Amino acid sequence: MNTDSDSGRSRRYKDSEMSRQRHRNVVPFVLTVVSALVYIGWLVTVTNWNHPWIGSLFLLAELLCLGSVLLWGEMLYSKRIHPREGFPAKGKEPAVDILITVCGEPMSIVRPTLRAVSRIEYPNFKVMVCDDGDNPEVRQLAGELKFSYTARKHRDHAKAGNLNHGLKITSAPFVMSLDADQVPKPEILERMMGFFQVPKIGYVTSKQDFDVPPGDPWGNLDLVFYEEMQKGKNDSNSAISTGSAVVYRREALDSIGGFATWSMVEDLYTSMLLDQKGWHSVYYPFALSRGTAPRDIFDQHQQRWQWAVDSMRIYIWRNPLLASGLSLRQRLNYFHFGYHYLMYGIAYPIFYFLPIWGLFTGYFFLAAPVWLFLCYRIPYLVFMRWMNRSLTEGRQTLKAFQLQAGLWPVYLSAIATALLHPRSRPKYRVTKKLHEDSFVLDRIVALLPNFGVLIGSSAALVYGFQHWDRKHFFLWVNVFWCLWSMFTVSRFTLVALFPNRTNNRGAKTKRGD
Repeated sequence: MNTDSDSGRSRRYKDSEMSRQRHRNVVPFVLTVVSALVYIGWLVTVTNWNHPWIGSLFLLAELLCLGSVLLWGEMLYSKRIHPREGFPAKGKEPAVDILITVCGEPMSIVRPTLRAVSRIEYPNFKVMVCDDGDNPEVRQLAGELKFSYTARKHRDHAKAGNLNHGLKITSAPFVMSLDADQVPKPEILERMMGFFQVPKIGYVTSKQDFDVPPGDPWGNLDLVFYEEMQKGKNDSNSAISTGSAVVYRREALDSIGGFATWSMVEDLYTSMLLDQKGWHSVYYPFALSRGTAPRDIFDQHQQRWQWAVDSMRIYIWRNPLLASGLSLRQRLNYFHFGYHYLMYGIAYPIFYFLPIWGLFTGYFFLAAPVWLFLCYRIPYLVFMRWMNRSLTEGRQTLKAFQLQAGLWPVYLSAIATALLHPRSRPKYRVTKKLHEDSFVLDRIVALLPNFGVLIGSSAALVYGFQHWDRKHFFLWVNVFWCLWSMFTVSRFTLVALFPNRTNNRGAKTKRGD
């Protein structure tokens, strides 16, 4: 890592460019793009139009994946990070209002958060507990800690509405949003506030940490996002608010009318609106809070569905490529959020279906020998895998990929929901903060789409061996393809089906009080 000491950005933001990593990423990225273009160019010429729907679906899936490769490479090619000590402040510390949003969370969740806030080491802050649950116990604890407390009569617009209510009844020039389940570290404001000495900084967002079972079976730590994507977005001034443990300049929020209420979750769209107004962001890449994370399939589905719906609604109805006030890199980085779900929700189901269709019908989707298809496809696959490992420092593991691939029915549902809600936001529900055991039959029903892939692929394998043993290349390509499909959805399916095997091992992990 080399410090870009001569740049004005570095002098003002105290950040540094990860130039060594950037130079190392050039070779795999270029090889991946070249091999992809060669493959796609060949694919267009040999698509089997005797089966137009199948050929078109395969071509669509491959084009979606190519787009993802290009967006992924652009976003992660160059990254910038900030030092752990932050940006040391000079002079008197500005006042901060901490808005803690509560909405029915149990006291075992709320109590550690409020008590941790009382221990924040910063000389000039006030706390407003914004309780949409109107819980007497929360009110009493807030009073004991000398915090202000408010409960809205009309609870419209979910968390964004709660935050906007808090904005109206507070007045400090800076505001920190904090979820009820996010226990902050004492140094949280000290590490973040110094960046606001740069007048155009609109918000400073931080990495989040979570209580997870050993091995993080659900992938809730989101290491690729927090350790890689946000650093890449930081380089292009498009690091997004993570929704909690984020400090905003009130003037910036006022310039967009407060937290965005059009979307289900306020953080992503609020970030984009602030960037459109010309405000700058900072991503502090070290965890300053620790929270809870979903531990069963239903909460996992709900959280990821809500994120996907928001991203897709922005993608479809507020498309970043057409948004004014954004640079080209910012447009591409915001565009990637929706595109990510488009790829997993549309391209991957196509990939799961094609070998099943092939083994049951005996047809190939290309008017070319299967061995020639492998000659074009395998180099692209190998280089793409190398590129992913290089761009993400090895964090884009097979496990991370499988957990995303297993969510394809959730993302497909989110795409459909986004299409149906151009103006009105879909119904929002707060993710549960405590794990509750569910019935195995309910989990099986929730996993039916993945079971469809597993059963359909297994049946296709049996049928294929019975009927196409003389078409060796055709048979074995589709056999391995079916096995790949089963492998990609298997991890999520097993974790969801048997959650207690992992969650019980992590039961001793407790939140601090």
